[in-house]
Amino acid sequence: MTQPPGLAGRAEEQAALRGLLLSLSGGMSGALVLRGEPGIGKTALLEYLAGAAPDIDFAVMSGVESEVGFGFAGLYRLLVPYLGRIDQLPTQQRLALGTALGLVDGRPGTPSSLASRR
Repeated sequence: MTQPPGLAGRAEEQAALRGLLLSLSGGMSGALVLRGEPGIGKTALLEYLAGAAPDIDFAVMSGVESEVGFGFAGLYRLLVPYLGRIDQLPTQQRLALGTALGLVDGRPGTPSSLASRR
Protein backbone atom coordinates (compact mmCIF):
# COMPACT_ATOMS: atom_id res chain seq x y z
CA MET A 1 0.00 0.00 0.00
CA THR A 2 1.30 3.39 -0.85
CA GLN A 3 1.63 6.13 1.72
CA PRO A 4 -0.80 8.91 0.79
CA PRO A 5 -0.05 12.48 1.78
CA GLY A 6 -1.11 13.31 5.31
CA LEU A 7 -0.41 9.91 6.86
CA ALA A 8 3.12 10.44 8.15
CA GLY A 9 3.29 9.14 11.70
CA ARG A 10 -0.01 7.25 11.40
CA ALA A 11 1.42 3.71 11.43
CA GLU A 12 -0.77 2.62 14.35
CA GLU A 13 -3.96 3.75 12.62
CA GLN A 14 -2.86 2.17 9.33
CA ALA A 15 -2.19 -1.14 11.11
CA ALA A 16 -5.70 -1.05 12.62
CA LEU A 17 -7.15 -0.42 9.16
CA ARG A 18 -5.18 -3.31 7.67
CA GLY A 19 -6.52 -5.52 10.48
CA LEU A 20 -10.06 -4.48 9.60
CA LEU A 21 -9.42 -5.33 5.95
CA LEU A 22 -7.99 -8.71 6.95
CA SER A 23 -11.11 -9.57 8.92
CA LEU A 24 -13.31 -8.41 6.02
CA SER A 25 -11.42 -10.62 3.60
CA GLY A 26 -12.00 -13.50 6.03
CA GLY A 27 -15.75 -13.08 5.71
CA MET A 28 -16.39 -10.94 8.76
CA SER A 29 -18.24 -7.64 8.67
CA GLY A 30 -16.94 -4.54 10.33
CA ALA A 31 -17.50 -0.91 11.11
CA LEU A 32 -15.15 1.96 11.58
CA VAL A 33 -15.79 5.23 13.33
CA LEU A 34 -13.32 8.06 12.90
CA ARG A 35 -13.86 10.99 15.22
CA GLY A 36 -11.81 14.06 15.83
CA GLU A 37 -11.23 17.69 15.19
CA PRO A 38 -11.22 19.03 11.62
CA GLY A 39 -7.91 18.66 9.84
CA ILE A 40 -6.42 15.74 11.76
CA GLY A 41 -6.44 13.37 8.78
CA LYS A 42 -9.68 11.40 9.02
CA THR A 43 -10.35 11.73 5.31
CA ALA A 44 -6.78 10.71 4.46
CA LEU A 45 -7.23 7.54 6.54
CA LEU A 46 -10.50 6.73 4.76
CA GLU A 47 -8.84 7.27 1.39
CA TYR A 48 -6.00 4.97 2.47
CA LEU A 49 -8.52 2.30 3.47
CA ALA A 50 -10.53 2.57 0.24
CA GLY A 51 -7.35 2.50 -1.87
CA ALA A 52 -6.11 -0.59 -0.07
CA ALA A 53 -9.24 -2.57 -0.92
CA PRO A 54 -10.81 -1.47 -4.19
CA ASP A 55 -12.91 -4.67 -4.33
CA ILE A 56 -14.74 -3.92 -1.06
CA ASP A 57 -17.96 -1.89 -1.03
CA PHE A 58 -17.58 0.95 1.46
CA ALA A 59 -20.43 3.04 2.79
CA VAL A 60 -19.00 6.35 3.92
CA MET A 61 -21.01 8.99 5.68
CA SER A 62 -20.43 11.92 7.91
CA GLY A 63 -22.56 13.65 10.47
CA VAL A 64 -22.78 17.26 11.40
CA GLU A 65 -23.22 18.72 14.85
CA SER A 66 -26.57 20.30 13.99
CA GLU A 67 -28.05 16.79 13.59
CA VAL A 68 -27.29 15.75 17.17
CA GLY A 69 -30.93 16.14 18.19
CA PHE A 70 -32.24 13.90 15.40
CA GLY A 71 -32.30 10.36 16.75
CA PHE A 72 -31.76 8.49 13.49
CA ALA A 73 -29.97 11.10 11.36
CA GLY A 74 -26.77 9.05 11.16
CA LEU A 75 -28.64 5.89 10.28
CA TYR A 76 -30.56 7.73 7.58
CA ARG A 77 -27.37 9.19 6.08
CA LEU A 78 -25.75 5.76 6.09
CA LEU A 79 -28.66 3.93 4.50
CA VAL A 80 -29.81 6.42 1.85
CA PRO A 81 -27.87 4.64 -0.92
CA TYR A 82 -29.53 1.34 0.01
CA LEU A 83 -33.14 2.43 0.50
CA GLY A 84 -34.05 1.07 -2.93
CA ARG A 85 -33.56 -2.40 -1.47
CA ILE A 86 -35.62 -1.91 1.70
CA ASP A 87 -38.35 -4.20 0.32
CA GLN A 88 -35.89 -7.12 0.53
CA LEU A 89 -35.90 -6.96 4.34
CA PRO A 90 -38.18 -9.17 6.42
CA THR A 91 -41.46 -7.41 7.25
CA GLN A 92 -40.68 -6.57 10.89
CA GLN A 93 -37.26 -5.09 10.09
CA ARG A 94 -38.61 -3.24 7.06
CA LEU A 95 -41.38 -1.63 9.12
CA ALA A 96 -39.05 -0.74 11.99
CA LEU A 97 -36.51 0.82 9.67
CA GLY A 98 -39.18 2.58 7.62
CA THR A 99 -40.72 4.02 10.77
CA ALA A 100 -37.38 5.14 12.20
CA LEU A 101 -36.54 6.89 8.94
CA GLY A 102 -39.98 8.44 8.51
CA LEU A 103 -40.76 6.42 5.39
CA VAL A 104 -43.93 4.87 6.83
CA ASP A 105 -46.46 6.10 9.37
CA GLY A 106 -45.81 5.21 12.95
CA ARG A 107 -43.97 6.36 16.00
CA PRO A 108 -40.37 5.21 16.01
CA GLY A 109 -38.53 4.32 19.15
CA THR A 110 -35.63 6.46 20.20
CA PRO A 111 -32.04 5.23 20.12
CA SER A 112 -32.01 5.25 23.95
CA SER A 113 -35.23 3.22 24.21
CA LEU A 114 -33.86 0.68 21.75
CA ALA A 115 -30.64 0.35 23.75
CA SER A 116 -32.57 -0.26 26.97
CA ARG A 117 -34.20 -3.37 25.44
CA ARG A 118 -30.90 -5.22 25.24
